[in-house]
Amino acid sequence: MKLNKDVEVIPGSPNTLVYQGRVVVDQGGKNANLTLNAEVQLATHGHADHIAGLLDKNAKIKYLPKEDYWSLTLMGRRCMIYGFSSKEDKYFTFDLVKEDLRDEFSETEVEKVKLQGHTPGQVGYILGGVLYAGDSFFGQKVLESFGVPFYSDFWKAMDTLESLKEIIKSVEQVVISHGPVYNNRKKMEELLDFNIQFNLKLVQKIKELITNKERTAEEVTYLVSGSKEITNIMLNSVTVKSILMGIANEVKVSEKGIVYAYRSP
Repeated sequence: MKLNKDVEVIPGSPNTLVYQGRVVVDQGGKNANLTLNAEVQLATHGHADHIAGLLDKNAKIKYLPKEDYWSLTLMGRRCMIYGFSSKEDKYFTFDLVKEDLRDEFSETEVEKVKLQGHTPGQVGYILGGVLYAGDSFFGQKVLESFGVPFYSDFWKAMDTLESLKEIIKSVEQVVISHGPVYNNRKKMEELLDFNIQFNLKLVQKIKELITNKERTAEEVTYLVSGSKEITNIMLNSVTVKSILMGIANEVKVSEKGIVYAYRSP
């Protein structure tokens, strides 16, 4: 899909952006094996569905934010997504790239914008008047399917969403990794606002679940998740723990494990 004379988006999950036929952003997922003849391969962050392009031996420049160098190894990627690794891989369904990455990254002149929260180092890229915002926010169907957006630090992610309100005003169009591609910037502004409101409602729902009642993070995760599959609960629990630590005013250990509660005044 052409956004302008210089920028094309190849739909996928993630969507892959191509600038002037030579700069590629977030090649992965179903687009992982496409031959794009890129001179430059950029990843917004280190999750496995975004880094296949960094394995491109023909790219002269490859860039990954330094804060996301945990993604150099399979173990590092698992630990950042699930919180641990193991010899069993049945439930690690996001092991889309199993081989280790080589530390052969270099700086790029492409304009970068810090969009931390989803991961410690996620960045967005501005090319040809288009902001590629990675996983800073998501399509409505993605949010409703998972029930919980993936954020390593939910509160930092919320700060990023607020900052995006101003950043978006300085570009012509916006593309995210997992969601629809629009030519209309207004629609992306509306989607950004939908994400903020969705997250605020999620916080309120979690607060209600622990008001004067002790629950573990896994119990809360189960109650707020869309899909109840094991992998989804593992992923969603990362965000839920971040939210719980920000709103619970009582945290302790019980026979159930770590339990959280909000004791109303």
